Parts: sequence; C-alpha cells; structure tokens
Amino acid sequence: MPKTIFDFGVLAGADLGVVALADGGAVYSKGDPGDRAYVVHSGTVDLRCMDDTVEVLGPGEIFGLAAVLDGGVRFCSAIAVGKTELIPLSRSLVETLVGDDPEFAAAVTALMVRRLRAAFARLDPAPAGKIAEPGLNPIVAGVADGDAHIGR
Repeated sequence: MPKTIFDFGVLAGADLGVVALADGGAVYSKGDPGDRAYVVHSGTVDLRCMDDTVEVLGPGEIFGLAAVLDGGVRFCSAIAVGKTELIPLSRSLVETLVGDDPEFAAAVTALMVRRLRAAFARLDPAPAGKIAEPGLNPIVAGVADGDAHIGR
C-alpha cells in the first residue's frame, strides 16, 4: 500500500512537543476518545484492529485522524514498536490544516480512502476493479483510487 508522508518542515516552527514511548507502549487503545492525531517522528507504530496489525507506520506518517475528524472514539489501537517518538496534532490544529491547506486536506482524504479500501480488502480480498465513474473530476477520481497527488 502506498504511504502518505507528512512533511516535517510544516511542523518545524510549531513547537508541538514530542511524545516518547518505549517498545509496546500504547499511543491509544480501541474505544479511547480521539482528541489528537499523531505524526511518527522516529520509530515505528503498529495500528491493530481485532488483535491483527493492519498497518505499520514509520517516520513522517500521520495516524489517528478518523476519531479526530468525526469526534468519535478510536476503532483500533496504536502501539509503539521499539523506541518511538510522536508529534501530537491537536484536533484544532488538524481542523485548521484541513480547512486552510487544500493539499493537506487532499492528502488526508487520500489516506483515509486508502485505509478504508485496505479494510474492505481484508473483508473481501477479491479485486474490485476501478471504482471512479467516467466524467468525475480527475482530482476526485485520483483520491478515490488512492493517489495522494494533487492536480489533473
């Protein structure tokens, strides 16, 4: 699955702090409130649903967005693998970035669609083919196909 990497340069002057975790440390657990998203600064994070690792994330990757964006609870757990450092992104910061930065919003949309497709593929591994309808805006069609690039 292609990765969406978050640019650390965007966070450089923000002084958002760092969350340090040891191997096996829980970032959050299923059912926890979603008050922030995270960017992996160093190390690795496993996203686990129903005791299965569904995605392994490395430096520059963002996670924890679903609960932040919809105000719901976490539907998976996030666990540090080895020594890991994370940059926390508050709900208000994520909302500002989504509202003010079209490229960030498009990348987040592409990431969420890609993770949704991966979840469906685990339920039904038969290939579905291309879903985008003819005549759709190429940006929307690209996002629906999991392409994180912006433009026509």
